[in-house]
Amino acid sequence: MARAVALEVLLKYWNEQSYLNITLNEYLQNSDLSRNDKDLATRIVYGTIQNKIYLEYQLEPYIKGKKVKNRERLILLMSLYQLIFLDKIPSYAIIDEAVKLAKNKNLYAGKFVNAILRNYLRNGKRNIDEVDELKRLSIETSHPLWMVKMLSKQYGLEVTKKICFHDNMPPVRAARVNTLKINREELLKDSTFKKGNLALDAVLYEAGNIADTEYFKNGSVTIQDESSQLVAPLLNPQKNELILDMCCAPGSKTAHLAALMENSGKIIAYDLFEHKIKLVNDNLVRLGITNVELHVKDATTLKDDYPKETFDRILLDAPCSGLGVMKRKPEIKYHDSTVMDTLIPLQTKLLDNAYYLLKNNGKMVYSTCTINKKENELMIKQFLDKYPDMRIIEEKKILPYVYDSDGFYMCKLEKGK
Repeated sequence: MARAVALEVLLKYWNEQSYLNITLNEYLQNSDLSRNDKDLATRIVYGTIQNKIYLEYQLEPYIKGKKVKNRERLILLMSLYQLIFLDKIPSYAIIDEAVKLAKNKNLYAGKFVNAILRNYLRNGKRNIDEVDELKRLSIETSHPLWMVKMLSKQYGLEVTKKICFHDNMPPVRAARVNTLKINREELLKDSTFKKGNLALDAVLYEAGNIADTEYFKNGSVTIQDESSQLVAPLLNPQKNELILDMCCAPGSKTAHLAALMENSGKIIAYDLFEHKIKLVNDNLVRLGITNVELHVKDATTLKDDYPKETFDRILLDAPCSGLGVMKRKPEIKYHDSTVMDTLIPLQTKLLDNAYYLLKNNGKMVYSTCTINKKENELMIKQFLDKYPDMRIIEEKKILPYVYDSDGFYMCKLEKGK
């Protein structure tokens, strides 16, 4: 049953390019799977997508010249993932389940899947015989070659290797303590939580899904990666200030700002999509936050709505390529490289609006969950060239393998030299 759910999730992702985490959660919530089976389905879904290029490399000799339907291809890929990476499951059980899934559609598909998987077992894993080191790294870690080349150019080969291998590790379950309701010391009395490695209010959870806990439901904790938890303290909002959060969804940083302000002052927060604003509002209600005003609007046009120099501080957590969160969202690996070509002009427009709306002597933070320098350091350099009265106060970059967290970039700037 776990494999059947995993297959349906993978099919929906493959055919519709749906969000993997949302699709998986929907299927798991509507299933009668046990906790162990839900864990297995999750591992199969994420493991298959994380290792897709490598698995296709292993499969390629057995299907060369054959027309393979998406359903059979996904059954083969998810079965190869189990055979190669889940060594506690017997091979015969994996193949038997794969054949049953394939036979649900037609008998021939079952025979086809059985033949290929048994052929693979006889021959074993295919060695990666690429001489080119970047191509070999691309196959071994299932990162597209364009991405490996870009990261290698920006960071060098050794750092790129660390990034790529780390992207395929299971993500840490991190949360932030909501200091409006509880402090970290109180929460740590529960032994299922342990202290985080990086952020002041961070905890790590080691007993399943944080969202299933009473602490999450009553708003004592919220799910947020540790590196993301550094952004709001870097902006350092003060009580009774007027704060602008330009791109607020899913609302974790908005909520953090509110907690730091102890529900005083006012945060005006925007997002482009109404359904995302609803999710943000649900989070804020759960966390007991009362000083946030939410709006649906394109933040590239905010300067049309406010007088110049309105806000004391501004957070611009910009839309980005997401190359820092590929461990949690492995489907990002397979986005088209041209996505960044559309994001950079958008980030520039958002920064223009932030500059216009920031008070003289006001402070702002520009942050992204990518490690692509074109969207980070080079974006800020371009911004400073355009607005010479802005200056950098502090700049941080976290590569994902350093603290076992998301990759993140954040830059605090002040207006008025």
